Amino acid sequence: MKKKLTIAIVLAALIALAAVLYNTLRKGGSIVSAEAPVEFVSEIIGNSSSAEHKLVAGYDPADASKAIFIFGSRKRTQSIAEALTGCDAYDNVDGSSQPDGLKDFAGETFCTVANFSNFGEMVNDGRLEDLRELTARNVLAAMDTLCYVSPYDRSGMGKKPLAKLIILGSACMTQYGHYDVDSLFNALNCELPVISPMELIAEEAVNANKGKDILTVGVLAGNAPVDLYGPYIKTKAAKAGIDSVLCVGFKVPEGEDPLLSFLDRYSELGISRPMDAILIDDMNIDLSAFNQSLSQITSVMNAESLTYGNLISPNFRIIDSRSRICAATYSILRTSNLFTHFISQPRKLDYMLITKEAPEKELMLLQYNERYIPSNN
Repeated sequence: MKKKLTIAIVLAALIALAAVLYNTLRKGGSIVSAEAPVEFVSEIIGNSSSAEHKLVAGYDPADASKAIFIFGSRKRTQSIAEALTGCDAYDNVDGSSQPDGLKDFAGETFCTVANFSNFGEMVNDGRLEDLRELTARNVLAAMDTLCYVSPYDRSGMGKKPLAKLIILGSACMTQYGHYDVDSLFNALNCELPVISPMELIAEEAVNANKGKDILTVGVLAGNAPVDLYGPYIKTKAAKAGIDSVLCVGFKVPEGEDPLLSFLDRYSELGISRPMDAILIDDMNIDLSAFNQSLSQITSVMNAESLTYGNLISPNFRIIDSRSRICAATYSILRTSNLFTHFISQPRKLDYMLITKEAPEKELMLLQYNERYIPSNN
């Protein structure tokens, strides 16, 4: 019996991998990994009669009335939602990059989904399969209308919005689980877009430095495991023809100048190569302080230029996830005609994950808050 089960699992993985490769090539994509998806995803792909297979294969994200789902820790999801609901970087009529006094995502619904699992511990404990499966289950929960209305009554069900865009707010979910979600969607021709802050800032750093032999970046990522960023950026850089990546990360103590403090620590490592970019994946950092320090460093009229000028490259840039996630979300909604065009303030629904242990380890969402984001005007 055990042997038959093992064979079935292997076959499911092979079928899943073949489906992923076929559909990726059919869409004109390139194969970046021949790794089979996690077992949970492989089984969904290989079993066309399963509810999950039917859900993904038949899913239609092209409905403007659907919502934007944000996954990660409670603090992280709230930070991303705050950035999006408060964003006014574009003209809402012609889409040009200039504020118009109106919130860019007026009328949109944002659903934050708080995960209380410690992703960093899962990585440190080597529970990568669990993390990958958890990421896939999170996304599936956003594609279902059912949710719990009470943590004490698991038979009481309510309804929630469906997703038109997924944001993986966690660096751990992006590094280890994004591939499995992409594999599932590619295999079953699901066009629900999935983005992440980590991916966006890494891609911008790489694209801005194509043609270089070495890319040198610094990372400020709040409570996220900084050591995840190096391997992730190296993978992106290798595809762009960049041979080597030097990635360093520090935590800047409160009260210190964030940029100068970071460069001080970089200098203490004894590295002579100037830094090409600092990636800021902490939405609580004051970017104005960074930009003010950068202007001082790059001005020959200031003493700081002598001390710190040789630590940054001529094309040095600060790349922050806050503005990038807003820009990517705006671009996707506009180019895919997914804006609701409702005349109202952005709406935020907050959910937490509840695990249903029996009969299967299914994830359900429990709504615990709803509010409209008031205007700052």
